[in-house]
Amino acid sequence: MIAIPDKDQKCGKIEALIESGMGVCESCREIGISEKTFYRWRNARAKQDTRADPLD
Repeated sequence: MIAIPDKDQKCGKIEALIESGMGVCESCREIGISEKTFYRWRNARAKQDTRADPLD
């Protein structure tokens, strides 16, 4: 799999668009990635965050 250096930025932009009231599909389309990719990246970030703080 190819590493995307700015995927955290893209996820953050999509999450901001969703919070502003735009739908997931429209937000992903505006940034230029698929919904499936966004959900995969978001789940990977969540797993990474839980591994960083297992005792908190």
